Amino acid sequence: MNRQEILDLILPLDEPSNNTRRLLWLTDLGFQLTISARAGYPAVENNMKHLIAFNEIQHQLYNFMRHPQHKERWKIEDFLEGLRQYAEASGVAGHFGAAVRSSLRRLAPSRTD
Repeated sequence: MNRQEILDLILPLDEPSNNTRRLLWLTDLGFQLTISARAGYPAVENNMKHLIAFNEIQHQLYNFMRHPQHKERWKIEDFLEGLRQYAEASGVAGHFGAAVRSSLRRLAPSRTD
């Protein structure tokens, strides 16, 4: 799945009429992030960086979800790009990408396999 295909799925979530779908997708993304974070379990004894990175990503995700709909907030595209950049800088981009792709199945099951 390329960047444009991802954007085609998530950009409509910025519309006020899609608040419920947005929250459902963000919740699913959080769930998928916990699964991807577990990929770091075997290395925990030697390197906590993987789990620390996912902890920060999840913190940012849940903070993003907490913002009321009527207040100014990041566009979902900018938010996801910020998470991607953090994941890349932290060395967990592959596992982060897997979580994003898995979460997008909720939005378009036939396009994310």
